[in-house]
Amino acid sequence: MNTKSYLTTFLIFIPVFLFCFSSNAQNSSDTIRIARKGLGTVYYHDTKELTFKQAKALTKDNQAAYSLMQKADTMRVASYALGIVGGVALGFSLGHAIGRVMVGNTISKPLFFSMLGAGVVFIGISIGCEVGANNNAKEAVAIFNNAIKQSNNANLDLGFSPGGVMLRLNF
Repeated sequence: MNTKSYLTTFLIFIPVFLFCFSSNAQNSSDTIRIARKGLGTVYYHDTKELTFKQAKALTKDNQAAYSLMQKADTMRVASYALGIVGGVALGFSLGHAIGRVMVGNTISKPLFFSMLGAGVVFIGISIGCEVGANNNAKEAVAIFNNAIKQSNNANLDLGFSPGGVMLRLNF
């Protein structure tokens, strides 16, 4: 082969190699993915399923994402606590009413309606806290993934310059 063939081969394979490098750098396996599973939310890192605590630990390097994950964690704990209190209040009032009806007595209205109302309110607030926690977690994961993509972003530009053909690689 002559020099022109070597140069042509070199100029063809280098852009192809750099393009492959660029496209692989943007598809990092360090990103976190959120998916709905049943009534809950599942976090994935590559193909591994993570708990919320593990996903929170992965975001520790990114301060903005980690603070949102901490906020989501606090809201999740509040949601669980309020859900338990609401469930107990709702279960107690309905159990009390069903028990009184089964033995032939009437429902004691003050206890039944106040406990029933409190249970429904607590469950409603816990659902709102859980939605807020999921929104904060989604935003944190988006911030974390964007930071990874920006740090791993490599661009290859092929174009013309006044002196001929130009190939530029930006990191």
